[in-house]
Amino acid sequence: MFAPHGGGARGQARAAYLVVALCLGVVVVTPALFGGRAERVYRESVGQLAGTAHALRLDSYQRGWFSSRATVSVATGRGAITFVQHVHHGPLGYYNGWHLAFPVAAVVDTDPPPRLQDALNKLFGDAPIVISTVVWMGGALDTYVSRAASEHTDSAHKFTTEFGGFDSQAHLSQDAYLIRGDAPGITAAGAFGEAGMAGLAIRGEAHRHGGGGLWLGGVTLNLGRVNYSIVGSGGHPSASGLVQDIGLAARTAIKNGRLDVREMVSIGSIAGGALKLGPMSLAAELSGIPPEPVDQFKDAAAAISHSASGQQAQARMLQEKMAELFVAIVKEAPVLSIDLHAASPNGEAVGKATFGISPDLANDPLMKADNPDRKGMIARAWNKYGHASAEVVAPASFLAQLANANQLKQLEQSGIVARDGANYVCRPSFKNGGWLVNGRKIKLPAPPVRPNSTSRHS
Repeated sequence: MFAPHGGGARGQARAAYLVVALCLGVVVVTPALFGGRAERVYRESVGQLAGTAHALRLDSYQRGWFSSRATVSVATGRGAITFVQHVHHGPLGYYNGWHLAFPVAAVVDTDPPPRLQDALNKLFGDAPIVISTVVWMGGALDTYVSRAASEHTDSAHKFTTEFGGFDSQAHLSQDAYLIRGDAPGITAAGAFGEAGMAGLAIRGEAHRHGGGGLWLGGVTLNLGRVNYSIVGSGGHPSASGLVQDIGLAARTAIKNGRLDVREMVSIGSIAGGALKLGPMSLAAELSGIPPEPVDQFKDAAAAISHSASGQQAQARMLQEKMAELFVAIVKEAPVLSIDLHAASPNGEAVGKATFGISPDLANDPLMKADNPDRKGMIARAWNKYGHASAEVVAPASFLAQLANANQLKQLEQSGIVARDGANYVCRPSFKNGGWLVNGRKIKLPAPPVRPNSTSRHS
């Protein structure tokens, strides 16, 4: 009478075993199946980044069952920086701690460069740099970089540092990117006194123009405060200063069919001793650039950097493309304008300058691609075809904060500044290879001649 029940129990157990085995099989097999997809999407993503920053290169990729190992390098002026990346296959992954991501091709954990990690630990105390990237199925990337707050005390040198940590995020897709970064502050104190900065914030966004290599958008960097207080010793008096609301901004946009590039530096206030300035701003705008040649140059540069040619051949091809880009831009007669505003309790200084170059330069043999003499090409082109004009006006009371009476007198005697009522003015201009300042011809000192390495070692 108990047989039916025993058979039913054994059937249920057998079914349970099958379900468990099936789940285990899915858990074991799925990452391996996703390994191929993870590698493909990873390689495509690295190629996409390499197209944006030509210094990036994938050196190796070793695929495993649950995860793979990749090495990428970034070329710098002092060599290459190598990153080791651990690619955890999808479709499920954890990033930036225990945040769940699903479905994903992979989650990539990057080992920070040892030198950078060691330097930060030595200066600010031990705390790991965490770099985690989510590689989504469509190829988009979300990267998170963070370091916890830490502090370090050097008793022998009576030196203490406090680091508020940092946290940043970057989203990159095929046609757009967004970046965000924040660092609360850094403080250093010791026998010298105290110095610090606070409130660092970075924001950026851009999109690809027309599907090509030209990106349009902007980035801003804001710093809330930089301060210092130096203890006097010996013949050096104590000093203190405070700079607030520092901003750097850059933006590219298309206006009336032409590329417009604008950069700006701004400072809310500067206070140090008797010096009090602010707000201040310096803005530069380059307008009238045709976007098509820039787009073509970026595509060509990417192709050259990934070609099988040697380094010297790549450098020569890149120089030729740069010359072609320069000629195409010059033909459209772009204009660089600079605006300066600096306020203080003693008045405001204002300035404006414009720089341009004649389109006739495009037809000069100097710009031919087969010109063997490219050293000093830009300087010679400017001397022959460049033109500029500027005007800076500042009240005498404003300049008195920056220079003493004797220095101002010397500047006035040399003709660099001229008195105009209660103001000093400086009006430089450049044309036909020479500079005029306030109507007087001046000759700038020649740049130093580089030593001949062959004669030095002979």
